[in-house]
Parts: sequence; structure tokens; C-alpha cells
Amino acid sequence: MAQFEDLPIILERIAKGDHTEADLQTLRDFFGEGDCSPSVLQVGKYAVNIQQALGQIHIGDRLELTEENIQAIAQAIREEINKSEPSHSAEVTSVDELVQQVRSRIHNDIQRLYGTMPLWGVDRWVPLGELFVDVNILEEVSSNRRSELVDLWQDFSQNPSYRGLDRMGLGKERQRVSGLKVLDRDTNLMVVGKPGSGKTTYLQRVVTECNAGNLQTHRIPVLIRLREFVEDGREVGYSIERYLERCWQLSDQAVRLVLGEGRSLVLLDGLDEVTGADGQAIAKQIKRFARAYPQVQIIVTCRTQSQESRFERFDYVEVADFNEPQVRAFAEHWFQTVCGDLTAGQAKTTAFLEQLFREENKSIRELAITPILLSLTCAVFHQSGKFYSKRSKLYEEGLELLLEQWDKSREIERDEIYRDLSVERKLGLLSYLAVKKFEQEQYVLFEQAEIEEYIAEFLGIGLRESRGVLRAIEAQHGLLLERSQKVWTFSHLTFQEYLVAQWFCATKDFENMSIQCINKHWQEVFLLTIELLSDANNLLASMKNYIDKLVANELEINSFLSWISHKAKATKENYKLAALRAIFLAFVQNLENDPVNHLFAKIDQNLNSEYRSLYDLLYGFFSRPNSSTYDFAVFLFINKFEDKKINIHLQKADLPNRNWRPDDEAEFERSAPLCLYSTYPLDVETNQYINNVILSLLPPSEYYLSKDSPAYEQHSRWGYLDDWWAANHDDWSRQIHLILDNHRDLGSNWQANWKQKQILQNYYEANKLLMDCLNRNASVNYGVQREIVDTLLLPIAEIEKRSHKKTDNN
Repeated sequence: MAQFEDLPIILERIAKGDHTEADLQTLRDFFGEGDCSPSVLQVGKYAVNIQQALGQIHIGDRLELTEENIQAIAQAIREEINKSEPSHSAEVTSVDELVQQVRSRIHNDIQRLYGTMPLWGVDRWVPLGELFVDVNILEEVSSNRRSELVDLWQDFSQNPSYRGLDRMGLGKERQRVSGLKVLDRDTNLMVVGKPGSGKTTYLQRVVTECNAGNLQTHRIPVLIRLREFVEDGREVGYSIERYLERCWQLSDQAVRLVLGEGRSLVLLDGLDEVTGADGQAIAKQIKRFARAYPQVQIIVTCRTQSQESRFERFDYVEVADFNEPQVRAFAEHWFQTVCGDLTAGQAKTTAFLEQLFREENKSIRELAITPILLSLTCAVFHQSGKFYSKRSKLYEEGLELLLEQWDKSREIERDEIYRDLSVERKLGLLSYLAVKKFEQEQYVLFEQAEIEEYIAEFLGIGLRESRGVLRAIEAQHGLLLERSQKVWTFSHLTFQEYLVAQWFCATKDFENMSIQCINKHWQEVFLLTIELLSDANNLLASMKNYIDKLVANELEINSFLSWISHKAKATKENYKLAALRAIFLAFVQNLENDPVNHLFAKIDQNLNSEYRSLYDLLYGFFSRPNSSTYDFAVFLFINKFEDKKINIHLQKADLPNRNWRPDDEAEFERSAPLCLYSTYPLDVETNQYINNVILSLLPPSEYYLSKDSPAYEQHSRWGYLDDWWAANHDDWSRQIHLILDNHRDLGSNWQANWKQKQILQNYYEANKLLMDCLNRNASVNYGVQREIVDTLLLPIAEIEKRSHKKTDNN
């Protein structure tokens, strides 16, 4: 007797016109002809009489077999099966027994299919349990929130990190719930999230935990990858019930019994990955299934808000970006899994996290907050033991991964208009959007109408089509996200900065770019652009020209610059004059608010070492950093550079307790070995100089404990200075400034007004950025480099004089 599984194949060939006479004869054998006796069709375990159900449907030469005929035959067979009792029904005594039978039958298959996962950057699958980090769920989807753009911008700009975008609109960290804990609500969930945010891994974890008996043991778990369901489900009309019959090897009646009692956990992965007519049919079937079986818990994953219509009876939740503990846990799991050795994995993890959380890697941390991008970052570090020397290379790989490789690795085909754009064209569009917004004062948030207009403008399409492109970018790559209703941003500020840099590298519009060097949020863009350029000379020259123009028409500022140039030339030490000019400018005008990242240090590392030795000593000596400590550090080396006759001036000042002196050399060595407080090596002359200066200013000897004192072990050598310092540091600081004013010509009678102070601050910060860029690109022409440094912080008249002299010599 012919088997039912042959029938769909034959019917499909007949429908396509590819059938043979043998196919028609087989159907005649199934259904009979004319008044022949009823046909009995064996379908699995059921013997089905279909003669009456077929009615007047005929085949072969008498009547063409249409698509409606095929569907009617299939439906007739299904109705006959539904009327039949399962042959093993007597064996099933309860739904509980049925559930446990199926759980036992599918246990090994689930573990084999979902117990491992691919790891980006590694050519093998790894056990899920060794890598999984519990996903956190946000119970409010970002794009469903209603927030004013101005409020979102305020939240972002006032965020201390000034880079994190996930807190926008709330002003505080959003409430997170464990991905496994959220299942306890026993409601249907639509879990949305960016590409690579861990949605598939989350469902794998749920199905394997259920399979292992760790949660919902009263239910049969099933995970359906919807992109595979397009093929597997087509034969059953995308009916989830009929698909489960095959998976569970149960009759239709048994499946409906299980589902009717709510005894299944149905996980549907990747709704966004099924498109066109198939996608619409599958979405329709999911909605119908949810209505038919309200007791079944259904979880669907989808990239952020890519479905066209909402699903009723579903709670919408969002996969949260990794927080710091999750980043640390994921990195530990990643390296231990890849290294295959506990000790080696821990060593790699420690080194990776130590570098990742350095201040200079802040932008990399901001990027590596999703599993896919954190995996990429781990893979890069694993190969070389460090991050790329050029951060831009990591960002380039991250964009390539999201734009092209991620969908390709999962064999996902898209059918929107956006699909026809090349990767280069997509990058061009994204760069255009990035720079359009970055040139504005509010450089992060797009209103939907604004970004749609930019897309239409770049691609030369209508606004309706541009809206489809916007949604496609969000769904396919997650590079643009709807943060609140009709308010959009790039997913990562790092990517936006990189794309802006790419735009200027392509356009070479360095004159307009240089105008932005006084804006803080452009600093990373300049550094990335310098990295990306094979020839950075024109950009650096353009920056220098614009920075000099900032003060070109300011007569009083130029007079002040002439003064600091004269002061720098008066020093006796062999340091770069530009670095000394930077010291005087920052100190006298109080422009430097970073105690470490000074402009002069970017110009002359030798001078930086000298300064750091003094500042580090004072930091330890006075127990706390403050403005007085900074003033004194500058005061020390300025005097040291000029004539080292500091004590002459100190004796003329009425400093607190200035008359104390050690009685002899032994007392000096015992009471004031100040070089011990510095982590920088100091030469003998500098040691003696510093000790003489410090001892001129310190309180009487009774504040100190002898090394032989019984209390020495209980108190720091300098511990008693705290009380004295708290009471006297204001007066002490004023006296230091008095010495500077009277004996070092550092007071300068000129006082900048508010506008001039702002110009000087912009001028100073822009020069810091210029030096950072100069130091970032090793291929800069030596002549350009020398010209920039030699003329840094000089008055405009002197720069022009040098330029004319250079022209005359040529």
C-alpha cells in the first residue's frame, strides 16, 4: 500500500506541471476512478477512508488537477485523521504521563541541538554552559517610551560617563530583571534586542534549562528557529500544531491535548529573519496559535521593533546591554573556554580586563557591551595580547561584522530595498548621517523626520522609502536605534565618531573639519582621522592654521604670549621652549584642570619626567592633591630652571614656621629624606635642592618623630603634618604666590577678562589636541612636525616673521 509521505511530493509535481504518467497512476491507486471501490490510504498509524471526502474531485485527463484540488485532497485527509482514534491511545493514561514521555524522548535531541553555540572568532562550537552569562531584561522597550528630545539630551550630556547611551530618557540606570527570572511571570514575551545582543543564546539557555529539569518541568520545551521553519514548516502550512506532531511523534489529538492544557514552552527565535510572504504567513500563524492556546507560554525573539504589527497578549521586553559585572564574567568565560586551561584563561582574563578598563580605552569599553562585539574584542586581544595599536581597526572590524558578516554567518536573506545597497554604499550613508548630526551642537539625537530626510537626500529616494531604509538599518545591523518614540541615535557613540572620521578621510575637507577642534566632542574624531590617514600633513597644517587664528586679532593676548615666550627663553635648562611656554601659559592663567595630562608633557617627555618627580613627591608629602600642591610644584621647577637661588627669596617671605632648620647633616638625613616620597628617580642635585626648599617651609621639628621613637611604628613619618597643613595651607599658598609675583615676574599685571579667558582656554585645549594628533601619527613629515612644535604658543607676529624668513630663504 502506498504511504502518505509520497503524496505531497506527487501533488507538488502535478501542480508544477512536472508530473509523469506514473504519478497520475499512483494517485488513481490512492483515490480510485469513477465508481471504483473506496480507497484506503495508510497515513502513519492510521487507515483513512477518504472516498466520501473527495466528492467530485477527479484527476488525469477528465479534469485538470488544480491547486484548489490539491488543497482539498490534503484537507480531506487531515479531517479523516482527526476523526480517527490514535492506535496507542489506550497506552496514554494522563496528560502528565504524555508530557513526561515526550520530554524523555526528545531530551537527547535538545541537548545535542542546543547545548553548544558558535563563538565569534573561534573555529569551533563551545558548550553553552561554559560561556553563557545570564541575560538581563529591561521591562520597558526603549522605542515605546515617550520622551521629549530636549530631556533625552539633558540626560545624556549630564551623564558622568558622557558616552553611555542606554540611560537616556530616564536619568538613572534602568531596572533590570534576570532573563530566566522573567519566565516566572508565565506570560507570552516578545523579546527584542540589537543584532548580537544574545537573543538566540538566551533561548538556547531557556530550552536546555527546561530540558535539564531546572525550570518548568511540567512543560515540553520546544525551540523553533524561524528561518529554518520557512522550509520545514512549508509542508504543513506553517501550522505550529502540525509541526509539533512531527517533532513529538504524537497524533494531532495528543498534541492538542498537551497544548490545550498549557503543557508546553514554545520558543520562537528570529521573527525578523523571516520576510516577505513567508514571514507574513508565519507571523499570522503565531498570532493564531497564541489565541488558540492561551495556557501555553510563548517566547518570540526579534531584532528591535522590526515586526510591522504588535502581537496581542504579548509583553514586550528588551535585552539589556552588558553592565560591568557581565562584561567581566563574559570575558572570564570566553578566555577560559578558548584557552582550555584554567590558569592560562585566568591570566588572559586579568590582562584583558586591566587594559579594557584603562582610561584611554573608554571608547572600546563603550563599544564592547553586546556579546557579539565583546567577543570580537576578546578575539583581537587573544591573538596579540593587546588591543590594536590603532583603535580604528577594531571599529572597522566591528562595523564589517554588523553590516555584512553577522547575517551572512546565519544565512539570513533580506528582501527590502536596502538589501540592494553595497556595503560601501551603506557605509557612505551611515557616514553622511553621522557627520550631519555631529556638526550640530546637539550631536547625538535625531528626530525621525530629520533622519528620514537625510536618508532620502543621500540616496535620492522618497521619504516613504527612506523610512523603510531606516527600519532596515535598525533591524539588520542595529547601528541606528529608536531610543524613544520617533527619536533615534547611533547604537554606539564610538561608531558615530568613527563614521565621521571616515567621512572626512574620504572628502579631505580638512579646512571645515579644523573649525571643530575647539569642540570637546570632536576630539576622538580628530584622533581617529589621524589614524586612518596615510598622509596627515594637510590636516595637521590646517589645524595649526585655525588654532593660530583664534588669537590672531587679540592684541592683549598676543602681548601675553610674547611675555611667556620671553620667560621660556630665560630658563637655564635644555628643554623644548614650546613646553616651557605651555607651563607658563597654563600656570599663570590657570588653564589646566587635569593634574596629569598637561600640554607641556605632550611636547617634551623629559620635562614631563622632571615635573612628575616634583609633583609626585608633593602629592605623597602633603597626603592630598590640591591647587596649592600644584602651585608649589610649578613654583619649584620654575625656580630650579631659572637660577636655583630659591632660599634667598624664601628668607624674605613671612612663611609659617620658616625658621626651622636641621641642626646637622645627620638630622637632615633622618628627618627629611623627601626623595623617598617620589616614584621617579631624582639626581643628587635635585634631591638636595628639593630638601632645602621643603625644609624652608615646614613646621618645627617637634612635629616629627625620630626613627628611634616608640611611636614611630604607629604613625607615618609625616603624619603630624595633616593638622598643620589644614590650618596653614591657605596662608602658605598666598605666600608662594607672593614670591612668584615679586621675584619671578610670574604675576603679570595683565588680567584676562571673561571673553579673553574663554579664548585662551579654547586656544590651550586646541593645542593639546593638536599635539595628541601629532604624536598619534608616526608618518608625519619631519618638517611639518618641527614647524608645528617650534611655533606652538608663539605670538602671531613672531609666527609671521618666521614664515617670511622661511620664504625668503627658499
